Amino acid sequence: MKMYAQRLYSPNDLRWEETEVPELGTHDVRIKVEYCGVCGTDYAIWSGQTSFYEMGLIRTPMTLGHEYSGVIDAVGDAVTRFKKGDRVVSDTGVSCGICEVCLRGDYLHCDTMQAVGTINCIDGGYAQYTVMPERHVFPIPDEASYEMGALCEPVATAMYAVERPQIKLGDTVMIIGTGPIGLAAVSLAKLKGAGKIILIGRKAGKLDIGRKFGADFCINTANEDPAERVTELTNSKGVNVIIEASGAGEMLHFAFDCIALGGRISLVSFYEKNINDLNINKIVLNDLAVFGIMGSPNMGPAVIKLIKSGRLDLTPMITAVYPLEQAQQALIASKQKDAEHIKILLKP
Repeated sequence: MKMYAQRLYSPNDLRWEETEVPELGTHDVRIKVEYCGVCGTDYAIWSGQTSFYEMGLIRTPMTLGHEYSGVIDAVGDAVTRFKKGDRVVSDTGVSCGICEVCLRGDYLHCDTMQAVGTINCIDGGYAQYTVMPERHVFPIPDEASYEMGALCEPVATAMYAVERPQIKLGDTVMIIGTGPIGLAAVSLAKLKGAGKIILIGRKAGKLDIGRKFGADFCINTANEDPAERVTELTNSKGVNVIIEASGAGEMLHFAFDCIALGGRISLVSFYEKNINDLNINKIVLNDLAVFGIMGSPNMGPAVIKLIKSGRLDLTPMITAVYPLEQAQQALIASKQKDAEHIKILLKP
């Protein structure tokens, strides 16, 4: 069976071409992709502006895309939970499913873990069809559109970033970055009972959306000093939890400057280069906890429950839809029109 997909052969060499539909195993489902989100990681891999190439983590040719929703087109002989016509989303990685860590539900640490459409990967959602093991697929409720389904992955990553530092009732939470993950984290931190949410960004329109999602204070770094403002808002005590979602080295330094004693920091960004002058002793002296947020393990079902409950609707983050044939134009727009776009979707 043939399909069309956007295949990456090397940096800046993305080709719209006919290829084979991935083989369907006995425990797999074949998904007809309805929408696939364009992610900053996609851009970094397509443009070559990532250290992943130097680290040997990118193998081409490959199909990008890890934020997709779709409808099941076919199921393997051993599949029991799904049938043709079911509306679904998937995890962003595929594990072996049988090793010790997989059996305890910690598949992110499986030795054979492969990401979807990014590093060390299987092919992703910049295609008409994709195939996933049944265990990595989740149903989306009738209450959710396919567009909202395509947002499940960045929302699930934001949820992981919010869950790991264990936000407590009344905590002051600062979120750095107004991309999809940062904005989703605002809504999720509010649902967790944060007492005060401070959103840091440099685009007025995105900060406005963050305010609608629940941010109590929005600080625009383009026209005010964030350090002064945070000092004022916290009475010089610092913030209890920081979610750093900008990927900017200077904002990582800022996070360490603003964290309170005993604070917790989630790092949910990739940085383009090593940051060698961080004051690591501050982690020890201030009794800090720092969490690296990789993917969204086991967060998918929780996000879907929130969507079904009606308490989470982040579709205002969708700012454009491009046909899949124009994936390269969408990637360029996501970077060059950063002030205009939050989340661009591709439609096969």
